[in-house]
Amino acid sequence: MTTVREIVFGEFIPGKPGQAAGELEAAAERLAGVGMVTDQPQAPAAALARAVLTKVAELLDVEVSDVFVGAWRTRSALLAAARETAAHPGLRREVSIRSFTMPWEYEAEVDVVVSGSVVTTLTAAVTLQLTVTALAAVVEAGRLTALTAGDATARGELRVRCSAPAAEHTVAEREQAVDLRRELRLGGGGVALVDVPHDVPAQRGTPVSPDPPAVG
Repeated sequence: MTTVREIVFGEFIPGKPGQAAGELEAAAERLAGVGMVTDQPQAPAAALARAVLTKVAELLDVEVSDVFVGAWRTRSALLAAARETAAHPGLRREVSIRSFTMPWEYEAEVDVVVSGSVVTTLTAAVTLQLTVTALAAVVEAGRLTALTAGDATARGELRVRCSAPAAEHTVAEREQAVDLRRELRLGGGGVALVDVPHDVPAQRGTPVSPDPPAVG
């Protein structure tokens, strides 16, 4: 299934564990190039930038289907139909939506550690914009049970900022089509839209160290 990480950075190259796709490498070059990380005695800026963005990529291993469903569970025509059908057993609603856009944001602080010391703390801010057009769906018993039409695109942007000195730079942005029917996996009774707790993974600060070079 497609993840937020793949939308922002593209797919990871199969093979060596942790080997990043070209988009991540390019983002690391931009991050080092604007001076938000600097050369250290045991770690050049490029290695530090790569370590930071590899850790950010790991944190973004969130399935885009979770983002869609989370938004629909919060406020949507699908939610209204889910509440109605949950309250009236046997009721079936066909929902059509011409077009809508849903935003999703995520922030994480990343400590860059060299030889056991924090040399800087960066904030990674990810914005995801999902646009769906010509959606046709079936809702029964409070659940999304079928999609008969609908196209979706996802646009992801990663900005990195620091406080000293104050600066913010966009280091990655991508857009791609999303196959809703493949992502949502509606078999086995569909996806519950009401009375099911749903949380996006908690945001947390994460220390990272460059590899290579090795750090102590």
